[in-house]
Amino acid sequence: MSARTDAESVQVVSERLRAFLAARNTGAEEVTIDGLQRSGTGSSRENWPFDASWNDAGTPVHRRLLLRRDPPSAVVDTGRSTEYALLKALEPTPVPAPVAYWLDDDGAELLRPSMVVDRHPGKAHRAVLRDKNPLGLSGQGRAQLAKSLCDLLARVHRVDVVATGLPAPLPDPATAEVNRWEGLLDEAELEPQPVLRWTLRWLRDHVPAPPDRLALVHGDFRPANVLVHNGAVEVLLDWELAHLGDPRDDLGWYCAPVYTREHFIPGVWEQDDFLRRYTELTGTEVSAGALLFWQVLSLFRLAVIALQGVRIFCAGETDRPAAPPTALLRLLAGIVSDHPGKA
Repeated sequence: MSARTDAESVQVVSERLRAFLAARNTGAEEVTIDGLQRSGTGSSRENWPFDASWNDAGTPVHRRLLLRRDPPSAVVDTGRSTEYALLKALEPTPVPAPVAYWLDDDGAELLRPSMVVDRHPGKAHRAVLRDKNPLGLSGQGRAQLAKSLCDLLARVHRVDVVATGLPAPLPDPATAEVNRWEGLLDEAELEPQPVLRWTLRWLRDHVPAPPDRLALVHGDFRPANVLVHNGAVEVLLDWELAHLGDPRDDLGWYCAPVYTREHFIPGVWEQDDFLRRYTELTGTEVSAGALLFWQVLSLFRLAVIALQGVRIFCAGETDRPAAPPTALLRLLAGIVSDHPGKA
């Protein structure tokens, strides 16, 4: 996108936002939008941080806000109203999620489906636990943050699933997820993907027994989606993949081999430490077989998401280049060949 086009986009979005906020706040006068910019280049949601100010019956109001808007083409399609309703349901819980204020479900006012949420202090960085230490934490601080991420995931999994309003997965969480992602592969597959089709057969042969209870699954739980402020967890972001399911789903994602260097600290906080603490906090035991299933499914998802990116780029629906998941396919082929037996 050129600088000129980007500037025009910011102006248009700013004008739309100003009208949107004025319409949502009865009595608001002199609504202004400051500092609006496109933050990052996420392929599932656009993030636009901004400050909003207005007068309400003579009282000045100032809000730090974030516009979460669908891109022209997304690699993962989740209804905006579903995510909005979930964030509203999480407000009274101990889970630190963004507060959702307003929804434009069909994009009639903000050009594409959108919602406006509060904006928190802090930074999110995928390498926060690594030696490069982008947030400048002490060794003890990084270790404590790593443990607190496990505590945070346990809090997510203890949320009352009925209150979320999300549908139960049928016929069981594992099969429902395999079915879902097979459908997404069917949409994304521009050419035959024998490794992924082989992996699908392996997944169906290794479906674990359903969990003792359903849980709220974040779907993309990792340090890159956690705002850290003063060395502590501030808020858990990016809920567009959240669903009801097997809590081991999030564990498989967090423990996927492609994330090992980002999610653990060698010799200080490793996978066994994470799983042990998780079991202590939740009472949920995680068998090696179930964990492997969810790890493989996590890699499968990542590969399908990459293929979706390739598809929309080839279709001219985005100007963001995307690479095929070659390394993921090699990794999946190795795991599947090393574990051929049925569950």
